[in-house]
Amino acid sequence: MNGFPSQKEVEKIKEQYPKGTRIELISMNDPYASIEPGTKGIVESVDDIGTYG
Repeated sequence: MNGFPSQKEVEKIKEQYPKGTRIELISMNDPYASIEPGTKGIVESVDDIGTYG
């Protein structure tokens, strides 16, 4: 196990979050992130490891 989602899992994420999907950050476990909970955005893309931005 390499810690990355399988290709099948990535495809499911891409189906759930197509470009234009509105999202809101609930929480994030990253002490270096400056993004506050409640921040809203729009999905621009999902990459090959399932990260969307």
